[in-house]
Amino acid sequence: MDRRDRGTDAAIWAQINHPGRVAVSPFNRRPVAPSASRSTVPGYNLRRPHTLSNAEIHTVIARFARTAQLAVAGGFHGVQVHAAHGYLLSQFLSPLANTRTDEWGGDPRCRSRILLETVAAVRAAVGESIPVSVKLNSADFVHGGFTGEEALAVAVALGEAGIDLLEISGGGYEQPAMTGVAAGQETSGEGYFVDFARRIRAASTVPIMLTGGLRDTSAMESLIGDGVVDVVGLGRPLAFVPDYPRRILAGDTPTLPPGAPRLGYRPADGYLELAWHNDQLHRIAAGRTPQKHPGALTLARAIGRIAGGAAKQAVIPR
Repeated sequence: MDRRDRGTDAAIWAQINHPGRVAVSPFNRRPVAPSASRSTVPGYNLRRPHTLSNAEIHTVIARFARTAQLAVAGGFHGVQVHAAHGYLLSQFLSPLANTRTDEWGGDPRCRSRILLETVAAVRAAVGESIPVSVKLNSADFVHGGFTGEEALAVAVALGEAGIDLLEISGGGYEQPAMTGVAAGQETSGEGYFVDFARRIRAASTVPIMLTGGLRDTSAMESLIGDGVVDVVGLGRPLAFVPDYPRRILAGDTPTLPPGAPRLGYRPADGYLELAWHNDQLHRIAAGRTPQKHPGALTLARAIGRIAGGAAKQAVIPR
C-alpha cells in the first residue's frame, strides 16, 4: 500500500507490544513475566504471573517478528517494538521484575538480551527497507528499577544493532512518568525526558524521538534545530486537537487543557490522565467535540473503568 494511494505523505507505523504481568481482562487469565512476581499496582496484582521458560521466551520473540511481518504485509510503513512503560520487554530490563539468574537475567547485559534478540528477529522478518523503531524507558522512576545508566547502555546497543529510530519515554503504572505525574519528576514545555535525550546524543548516533510533555513550539524547534533529537513525538494533544501537528507547523498554537484532575495517588492519577484522553477519542469517533474541561460525568466514567477493570480481573478463575 503506497502512501500516494491515500493522498497523504503521512507514514503509519505499527507499535507491537506484549503486556506481560500487567495484562488486563480478558488477557489476564494466565499472565506471563520474566519472573513470578506480581505488579505492585492495584488491579494488576491479582494474578501471579507464570515465569516464562527458555522455550517460551523464544516463542515470544518469534511472535514479535511474525506480528511485524503481518503488519508490513497489511500496509504499515514501519514497526516499533514497545520496550517501555512496564510491559513485558520493559519487565525483562528491570531488576525488580526480572530476578532470573539464567541467560535472560542476572545482570544488565542478560536482562537486555530478549530486547536485542527481538529487534534482530523483527529486522530479519521485515527486511532492511522497512524502518524498525524501539520505544525505551529513560528510567522506571522506581527505587531499584531500570536506571538511567542502564537505559543509556541499552540505547547505545540498540543503535549498534541498527534500529532506525529510538523513541524515549519513561515510567510505568507504578510511576506514570509518561503522563508527567511520577514522584520527583520535573516537567516543562521542553519535554519530560530531554536530559536523557542529550545523554544519548552524546553517546550514540541513533536517531532519537522524544515524546512526553512537549508543548512549547519554540522548544520543539530548538531541540530539532540543535540536533538534540530528530523527531518530536506528540500524543495526548491530538485527543483534543486532532490536527495539532499541522497547526503548529503552520505557526498556530492551539489551546490545550492543563491536564486531567488529580486524586493524589500517582497510579490512579496516571490512569485518569489516560482515561480522560481515551474518553476524548470516543467523543471524536462519535462525531462529538472533545471536552476540554472534565466534569463529574467524565470523572465517573474514568473511575468506572478503573473499578470495572479490577472487578473483571477479580472474578476470572485462576
